[in-house]
Order: sequence, then C-alpha cells, then structure tokens
Amino acid sequence: LIFFPLICSSIDEAAKEKLGAFSTLSGDESYSNRDLEKLSQQIAKPLYDAKVQPTTLLPKQVGNMYTASLYAAFASVIHNKHSTLAGNRVVMFSYGSGLTATMFSLRFSEGQHPFSLDNIATVLDVDKKLKSRHEFTPEKFVETMKLMEHRYGANDFVTSKDISLLSPGTYYLTEVDTKYRRFYDKKEGENASHCENGVVANGH
Repeated sequence: LIFFPLICSSIDEAAKEKLGAFSTLSGDESYSNRDLEKLSQQIAKPLYDAKVQPTTLLPKQVGNMYTASLYAAFASVIHNKHSTLAGNRVVMFSYGSGLTATMFSLRFSEGQHPFSLDNIATVLDVDKKLKSRHEFTPEKFVETMKLMEHRYGANDFVTSKDISLLSPGTYYLTEVDTKYRRFYDKKEGENASHCENGVVANGH
C-alpha cells in the first residue's frame, strides 16, 4: 500500500525518492519484487507502529478467534490507547471465506462514567485476563479438540460439569437436546453480575 500513489503522496520526500527507483515497474512486477517489498516495509513501519501495532496485543497473545478477532483488536486499542482515543476514528475491517468483507469506522468520544474510555479499559482489564490463562500440554489440547470435533453438529448430549477453569459470570453450554436446542447456565461467583430486564445489577 505504501507504494500505491494515494498512500505514497502522504509520506516524506526522502521516502518518495527511495520508492522512485521502482516507478517503472508494472503493477504485476511490483507485487513480486523483493527489494520493493523490503523497502516498503521499512518506510511503512512508523505508520504501522502508530496505527496498527496498538491493535495487535490480543490477536498475538491469543491467536485466531475467527469472528472475535476483529473485536479482540478493538479491545486491544482501547487497552493500549484509551487515554488518547477521544475524537479519533478507528477503521474496522473483517473478511471471511470467499468474497464476503465488511469495512466500517467508529469515532471515539470520551463519554461519561460508566461508559468513559478509561472505565471501559478498566472493566476490560486485559492484562489480568491474559495473566489468568491456563497452560496445558499438547496432549490435553489434542484431547480437547477431539471432543469438540465429536460434538460438532451433534445433538442429544450433556456437557462436562467441570467449570473450575471458567471465570465467574461466564455462560457455558450444558446440554443439546434431541431437537438441537441448546441450554446454558452461568457460573456464579464473587465477580459475577446479575442482569434483570436488560439492566445489570452493579450499574454497568
């Protein structure tokens, strides 16, 4: 993208001069030119560090979450930049298999408690959640994946009652009946909040 004229027009003159050496390349040639790729990465790094890197904390630490990946990146930028986000805009882009893609933007406002950016970052508590992760052996991971594969698309089963690893307030699947209806329960605990008629009891 840094080689694309619209983007290139926003970079400094020294960078433009370096990229100028590749100006005679055709579009197809530019895609496969290793030297252009390396130079473009060097020139784009400050822009990447400022605009993209703050969104990468959770995706890097957790890995691919499919649908949740976009919003993990959104949570990351709130965690990393909440004190400077007010008045700024963030572009959200997600894509799936085939040709389906969505792009939209959100503008941050400071808001009032409990919806202030500072309080949202506090409630997210990203650092604590990352530190509370559990470590498992590869064998245990494979065993868990096999169970998930067995249950995929299945019905008429009851899940394990062991919820010791779940955080208080987590909703979890308990049963899928013969009609494929899914039943859930919620783990109660010290930090769990209670919701009645769409209102959370602790005010958040």
